[in-house]
Amino acid sequence: MLCDFCHERDAVIFLEQVNGNGKKRKINMCMECAIQRGISPDPRSIEASIGHLFNEITSITARLEKENNRLCPVCGTSLGSIRKKGEAGCPECYAVFKDAVRKYLSVRGISGSYTGSMPMRLASFRSVLTDRMALQNKLNEAVEHEDYEKAAMYRDYLRALEKSAVAGTQPDMDSASNGQEG
Repeated sequence: MLCDFCHERDAVIFLEQVNGNGKKRKINMCMECAIQRGISPDPRSIEASIGHLFNEITSITARLEKENNRLCPVCGTSLGSIRKKGEAGCPECYAVFKDAVRKYLSVRGISGSYTGSMPMRLASFRSVLTDRMALQNKLNEAVEHEDYEKAAMYRDYLRALEKSAVAGTQPDMDSASNGQEG
């Protein structure tokens, strides 16, 4: 079981508090975090700082609860739900909760960028999107350098690409470069 404070080391001290309503609150601590908070394995010194420790855990719990209730503005998925299920609701969740997702992954030993395959239905969308961005940049550059022949060619490529993206087919760059529009 991991320490409730650092989330890195194994817990060696386990404390449990029961309030008047019978509600239990547990704290698991590694030795380093216990020492930082003035708790040692000696039973006489533990009693002195337990009250302070539970107050600290309460404030941490309140902060985490507030953070877990944050919602993605696009799909409405909460950060708590992402942490619980291990799944984001939409691609925007990764941007909105970037720091929390990175921490979640690093605690589980996952680092680096995704290098796996892309679903087939998204692979063509991504290539059309990146092709369009690249062509738009080339078009802007050609206009900047007043190379209007290249600019016209890139404009035609973009039109062909946009038509194919709507139709769901691959663009026909040959017809765009020959000046044929359909």
